[in-house]
Amino acid sequence: MTRRLVAALTIALAVFGGSLVGQTRSAAAEGMWVPTYVQQRNLSCEFAALTIATGAYGGWVDEWSFEASVGYDSNPHIGFRGDINGWWGNTWDYGVYPEALARALPDFGFSGEVLYGGSGTLTDRLDFGVPTLVWLGLWGDTGWYETDEFGATYKLVPGYHVMVAYGYDADGVYLSDPANGSYTFYDWGTFLWMWYAMDGMGLAVWPG
Repeated sequence: MTRRLVAALTIALAVFGGSLVGQTRSAAAEGMWVPTYVQQRNLSCEFAALTIATGAYGGWVDEWSFEASVGYDSNPHIGFRGDINGWWGNTWDYGVYPEALARALPDFGFSGEVLYGGSGTLTDRLDFGVPTLVWLGLWGDTGWYETDEFGATYKLVPGYHVMVAYGYDADGVYLSDPANGSYTFYDWGTFLWMWYAMDGMGLAVWPG
């Protein structure tokens, strides 16, 4: 774990009053609060998820501000791909990946850590009370790879969605879903099936 991440997790513990210290992993699901929020455009789940994550710290940055900072690009690792008001489920009007969001967060007083990994990568952040965006392939791994004009390869997965993970237990993962502004839960098998379709893509968010 990097020094920067350790410092960030210390900040997160201070924000949440240190209530997670000494708790078991199963108790972590109840140890962190994040708000609910409904995305305002068909394909703005990533920006809405950032609104939720920053709102957990009292920051509450609106999704239009994130959109303006991130910008647009055919490669979703660089900017938002397609029309944010387009129809969900295709790859022409699509979305954006964590790298582009992480670059925008400092504009609003926040930092982000891009994640690609297994369940332990996620649970380590949740244990420290860090809200974490997760990219989920709701239709499973239906994806393929494309190459942009600069030779960079990226994966496109129809039917993906972004939520904010805020806790977990032995049964599964707890999330705030911007699609309908509600809290939801997936058992581990279902969650990992969807998350691994997106290569375990995530973004941990903290202040500073």
